[in-house]
Amino acid sequence: MKTNEEKKKAKKEKQAGVVSRILSYAGKHKPFIYVSLFLSSLSTVALLIPYAVVFYVMRDIISAYMSGVPIDMNRMIFYGAAALISAAAGFLLYFGALICSHITAFNLMGNMNMRLAETFARLPVGWHTSHASGSVRKVFEKNVHSLEGLIAHMLPDVVQNIVSPIAVLFLLFFFDWRFGLISFLTLVIAFVLQGVMMAKGKKMGFMESYENSLEKMNSAGTEYIRGISVIKTFNQSVHRFKDFYSSIINYRDNVLKYTVAWENGFAVFLALLKAGFIFLVPAAFIFAGTAGDGEPYAKFLYGFIFYLSLSPVLFNMMIKIVYGSTLNLQGGDALNRIEAILNEKPAPEPEHSIMPKKFDIEFKDVVFSYKEEGTQETQTAEQSFKKAISGISLKLPEHSLTALVGPSGGGKTTLVNLLGRFWEVDSGEITVGGVNIKDIKTDDLMHLISFVFQENKLFNESIFENIRYGKKDATREEVLAVLQKAECMDIIEKLPDGIDTVYGTKGIYLSGGEAQRLAIARSLLHDAPIIVLDEATSFADAENEHKIKKTLSQLLKDKTVIMIAHRLSSIVNADQICVINEGKIEETGTHAELLAKTGMYNSMWNNFQSGISWKLAAGE
Repeated sequence: MKTNEEKKKAKKEKQAGVVSRILSYAGKHKPFIYVSLFLSSLSTVALLIPYAVVFYVMRDIISAYMSGVPIDMNRMIFYGAAALISAAAGFLLYFGALICSHITAFNLMGNMNMRLAETFARLPVGWHTSHASGSVRKVFEKNVHSLEGLIAHMLPDVVQNIVSPIAVLFLLFFFDWRFGLISFLTLVIAFVLQGVMMAKGKKMGFMESYENSLEKMNSAGTEYIRGISVIKTFNQSVHRFKDFYSSIINYRDNVLKYTVAWENGFAVFLALLKAGFIFLVPAAFIFAGTAGDGEPYAKFLYGFIFYLSLSPVLFNMMIKIVYGSTLNLQGGDALNRIEAILNEKPAPEPEHSIMPKKFDIEFKDVVFSYKEEGTQETQTAEQSFKKAISGISLKLPEHSLTALVGPSGGGKTTLVNLLGRFWEVDSGEITVGGVNIKDIKTDDLMHLISFVFQENKLFNESIFENIRYGKKDATREEVLAVLQKAECMDIIEKLPDGIDTVYGTKGIYLSGGEAQRLAIARSLLHDAPIIVLDEATSFADAENEHKIKKTLSQLLKDKTVIMIAHRLSSIVNADQICVINEGKIEETGTHAELLAKTGMYNSMWNNFQSGISWKLAAGE
């Protein structure tokens, strides 16, 4: 559990400026953002110069008209050139600012993706299985991308949003303090309203609720797409897929709450911005009545026209500030989600790995229960969930075959996953050759164990590279030899480019049985002293099952083997059979010993035989 000191530190770090926290991931490219901010501030000043020029143009034109003297065209040309040059310089400076900010943003995005990938690689398999793939994918795709947008686009605009009000207010008060004061008060009210609006949204947690609902909808959507064949087969609509449907409704409700919460405040905010013009008109009539004739009236007139021309600048400036504030909120939420993953602690590693000399396995009073998603903190006795493994003690001699059988959900797969440290045991210990697996580094432990799961993943790479996952430095000759040994050459020969064929491209896919045979070949290449088989033949047809069993007979020679099986006929020759039910060992023994009892295995065997008899009878 976290100490109070750790909680305070985490809270303080979370409350730190979003931008400064994001930039900490920029590395050596961080200075580019400071160049970007400097160029952006210069750009803002340059782009405001044409508005100041408008004032002087209006002054000269109106003064010349009212005094009856000709307009100085040389001065007009100078004004035009000054406005054109400053506008061009402003755009070029802003373009340079965007280039620098994008350099920082793209490198930051690359660094963050690498950090996430490294973190994912270090986290135990159990973490990945307990987190929906849609939510993890969203972190990579949406959350990181939103931070890129924040740095690449928002930061240069933020500087403009800071410099612009200062420069505009200076112009307003410099040319006519009365019009300046009216515009200033409008800005102040709009700023205060925006601050209240943002604070309310943050306090109510609208952004977090919105992002949570979006994440759940993404996860449910991914599952829906994966199960679309079943949905279409039974002619069901999205309404029958309750998780996806409810996640859509939840997302809709959160979007409505988010929109309604901001709607009233934002409407008043926009009205106030546009009201600057409304306030200026009556003020202009008052000022006009007191201006008098001649030069004072002319000064009032060109001042009024100047302020009307500046109103759109104020409006655009405030809209940018609102947009930037929204991006800042989204960026803060995205960063919190990213850092929640980056702060996940992998299984503790020993300073020095102790490699066992023998490969017998022992589970000593092992207790384990699944925790809530996203937490690795141990629950108290009152808080704990139903235990998946309840005090299991079991010895597996070296070079023996131990079969785990029992009802689905009884804890068989969980037990073998604990051997691979996919999760950490709550209590008890697991040893290999007398060495606690916690004293063996994860990489070394994975070299000791080969897992052959029910579903084995083939990556979108060449068959050669897929097999080499079992041994990263394997030569082409070694891969071909192991494929020959695993009797997989018939699969390779029908592929267009042999072992260089990229799996998943040009419609090249394999059946479940064929993919399983290649996965077993990968395990043969790995050549680990401990083999874990989880229903290795469950997706194979008769022909593939025969070849798989033939290959397994080679793979299992002189190995310590744990086999999870539902087809009891495949384990009758096991050295020991362990019946697991509800996280506990019901009975242990050989096939003959367990049949002699009237326990669960005896009942399972009778049911298995009845199933075979029923199939034969049905075929008669």
